Amino acid sequence: IAVLSPIRTDGQLTTLYRPTGPHFVGDVDLHFSADRLLFSSIGEHNKWHVFEMNTDGSGLRQVTPSLPDVHNYDACYLPDERIIYDSTACFQGVPCVGGNNQVANLHIMDPDGGGIRRLCFDQDHDWCPSVTNDGRVIFTRWEYSDTPHYFTRVVMTMNPDGTDQRSYYGSNSYWPNSIFGARPIPSHATKFVGIVNGHHGS
Repeated sequence: IAVLSPIRTDGQLTTLYRPTGPHFVGDVDLHFSADRLLFSSIGEHNKWHVFEMNTDGSGLRQVTPSLPDVHNYDACYLPDERIIYDSTACFQGVPCVGGNNQVANLHIMDPDGGGIRRLCFDQDHDWCPSVTNDGRVIFTRWEYSDTPHYFTRVVMTMNPDGTDQRSYYGSNSYWPNSIFGARPIPSHATKFVGIVNGHHGS
């Protein structure tokens, strides 16, 4: 994780965090106060975990609990300080590959990693949660059910407690196949930005 300052083409990059091993670090989510952030990397039991640290590089901690068979990643802060994140604790497998790939559904937890509750009960993955301008959660769902094509990634919204889940964009659309990392545009009621990608190779 690096810091660019000042924010311009000739700004200087400094390293904020570098893991001790050759591990991926990503899914960075900045807190609303900009004093801390969440990210995903490898933690205990050699599994994916959600980590938090201060924006000055101090206070590093693993937020998600250590379970030997569960991966946790792709987290975002909620306005009430709770955290929504992806977890494979649902113990499901992707159908089109014979269940060999683990499915992750969205869960919620308290800031200390307690109070965990599953929010989505989907056959396949949920990805990239983020908070919309009206306080809802926007995310991408891989949807197999009731669609003529198995590569549908529908942009969804829901309340932070998991209620009122509904399609926001892409339902029954053959293109784009996938939209990842959907983020609301500030001060706009409906627009969002995201990364358009194909079915495979994402």
